[in-house]
Amino acid sequence: MDKSSPAAIRGLSQVGLVSGVALSLSGMMGSGLFSILGHAYLADGTNFPIAFVLASVAILFSVYAVSKLASTFPGPGGPARFALVCYGPGLVSGWINLFLYACFLLSTALYAAGFSEYIGGLAGSWLTAAQLKLLGAVLVVLCALVNLFGAHRVGRVASVLIALVFCALLWFSAIGIAHIHPVMPSLSGVTWHGVLVATAMLYINFQGFGMVVSASQSMADPAKTVPRAMFIAIGVISALYFVVSWVAIQVTPHDVLAANAGNMLGAAAQIIAGGIGAKVIAMAALLACAAAVNASIFTASRILTSVVSDHPASTLMRLALGQQPQRPLLISAGIVIVLILYFPLVAVGKMASMAFLLFFSATMLGHLRIRRQTGARAWVLWLGALVNLSLFTFLLVDGLRFAPQTIVFLLIVLGGTLLAQTCYHLKVRAK
Repeated sequence: MDKSSPAAIRGLSQVGLVSGVALSLSGMMGSGLFSILGHAYLADGTNFPIAFVLASVAILFSVYAVSKLASTFPGPGGPARFALVCYGPGLVSGWINLFLYACFLLSTALYAAGFSEYIGGLAGSWLTAAQLKLLGAVLVVLCALVNLFGAHRVGRVASVLIALVFCALLWFSAIGIAHIHPVMPSLSGVTWHGVLVATAMLYINFQGFGMVVSASQSMADPAKTVPRAMFIAIGVISALYFVVSWVAIQVTPHDVLAANAGNMLGAAAQIIAGGIGAKVIAMAALLACAAAVNASIFTASRILTSVVSDHPASTLMRLALGQQPQRPLLISAGIVIVLILYFPLVAVGKMASMAFLLFFSATMLGHLRIRRQTGARAWVLWLGALVNLSLFTFLLVDGLRFAPQTIVFLLIVLGGTLLAQTCYHLKVRAK
């Protein structure tokens, strides 16, 4: 057998179900939970994690669509590849991929902002808000340098960090359950608009489920392994997040939550286990957010590299970024730093969730065009797109009421990527 053949490559570096589940878990492990949970539950206004339940159900539609695409079209590039598969090379796929790049920049900014929040919790009044934002920017620069000079060397370290975060959340859940008096959930007086806004905000916690897609070429049977890995990972993380958020809601008084919205788990751990508990959660949050920043910048750069090298006619990125790997990393880091310095954490969180809701909606609608190849059911794709667009609408209305600058920025991103891709598309057609 030729050693360069796909079969030989799979045989040399085979990824099984356990490894696939671990990859998906690493993309969802804790960073969004640490940074956006308190803000979501201020919008939710209930004493039970209803929003987390709804968010975990909503993400299943996206998991279904992506798993079908990944198992049918294994290969590098991940989500960027799916846009090209669904829509073909051209204006639409190029626009979606540019917007996907923006999605990962927003999520990176969210995780870096969450890192700053927990540094603030540890430092107390020693650091100003501006200094904390600068620390978030420093983290982004460091992660960019790590990716630039040896990202392959930190893979095992990142896995260890994620395992530590997982253990910290299990510890928090165990001691929390022992210290609370459970309140039976009640839907009386629930403001469903607030619950659905919170659901949309928490969507970002699950968007990393697709990291296993990048390993599909190294699987003996990606058609079975990729979907199983994704759904198992979603089940595990949903159960963990449900328990963690339930404990935090039960033990944290509303006034304490309102004063520590960006550090809800830290405030809850302080109540449960004192200063030691708060420090354990703060350290876990720092590890989770740092790992997420590193992974998000890496993923964004891989998306750019894949699109530029494999599909040069479909995007403006070839002209803007060229073939050098350093330029995408530096540009990405610069944009993320601007987002951190300008927008508060809750605004970045909402924009990131809105962006991914739009992206996965576009993926499911495009998937309808090739569903006979993937075997996907049309009604699931239609329903998934409707659910995502509905959640996007709730966040849009909420943003127009309370933070219109975030909506303006997101519209600028949408319009700017469309304009840039349209200009390039017309230029290509004119040749």
